[in-house]
Amino acid sequence: MKRLYILFLIALIGLSSCNRGEGIPGPRGYDGRDGIDGVDGEESYAFEYEFSFTAPEYSVLLNLPNDFEMLDSDVMQVYFLWGVEDGVEIWRSLPQTLYFNDGMLEYNYDFTKFDARVFLDGTVNLDGLGADLTDNWIARVVVIPAQFTGRIDYSDYNAVKAHLNLSDSKLASSDYPTRPY
Repeated sequence: MKRLYILFLIALIGLSSCNRGEGIPGPRGYDGRDGIDGVDGEESYAFEYEFSFTAPEYSVLLNLPNDFEMLDSDVMQVYFLWGVEDGVEIWRSLPQTLYFNDGMLEYNYDFTKFDARVFLDGTVNLDGLGADLTDNWIARVVVIPAQFTGRIDYSDYNAVKAHLNLSDSKLASSDYPTRPY
């Protein structure tokens, strides 16, 4: 009797540990209807501004358009048109620092979800700066969605432009500044 009890217990344990699969397959469900194909929306935006730095603040507020909503999770990058060589625009990301014999000058920025403030800072006398350092700057403000942060070399405007599929023809600016060439 003891052997029969042990054999029954082993059989019970063996059956309970068997993989039973998913059971008997049921009828296949119906396919859903296809939805309407939509157009992919834009996720990144570039806004262009032209301005000069003036005393005493040496800062400029670049307001985003009223009909644009930047999300709290988005970030902003600012680029200056630093020069033009052979018709090719050279963009530099801020901050940019220039060194002189009497100190340093930094072009920098901060931002909110409504605007970017671009400003001059440094150890040089800002009141003594020439027009070549303060006047007629062209800046591009690029709003970058959170899903792209950390995956782009922000210092290279052309890399950001390519990664985010930005087009110069789609710059969200009412008047496109005149280029210095």
